[in-house]
Amino acid sequence: MTTNERQRYEHFYSLVERHKSLIESMCMRRSSGDSRFCSELRQECYITIWKHEKRIGTDILPLQETLWVYWLCRSAFSRLRFLDRTHLYIPLDEIMADTIAAPDESNLGEYIESVTSVLNPHERRAVELMAEGYTPDEMAHVLGIKPRSAVQLRYRIIAKLRQHYRSDNNK
Repeated sequence: MTTNERQRYEHFYSLVERHKSLIESMCMRRSSGDSRFCSELRQECYITIWKHEKRIGTDILPLQETLWVYWLCRSAFSRLRFLDRTHLYIPLDEIMADTIAAPDESNLGEYIESVTSVLNPHERRAVELMAEGYTPDEMAHVLGIKPRSAVQLRYRIIAKLRQHYRSDNNK
């Protein structure tokens, strides 16, 4: 382990240790006393703090640090609430694959191709990746763009398709 990694781990652990009671109380309040859900919330807070740990310096005031941790935990809660509301796609396993019609028997590929005919090649490639179940981060890596750009691309594609097919239906 390099000294940079070691410093990062030490900074993270000391940060979590200093604000353990704050994180715990926030998670307990949010979970309404459900210990399992509280544990999940605490883990999400730790993950969020780890992801953003580089952004906080070691020379800030204790109150600023506390507010920063508070804000990150609130962000983690909001993210979990958002994910609970969304319908995440589950990849097919072997049992599910046997019960679903084989790809040759359906015209799904042709249908997707006809629907995406209004898109440019870059957008079509993104739709293919979305259909294959790629996350925005994975799409960004494959397409050579930033993750935030991949999210924006998804929204633009959906909006473009809605606008195109909504105007076709109105005619």
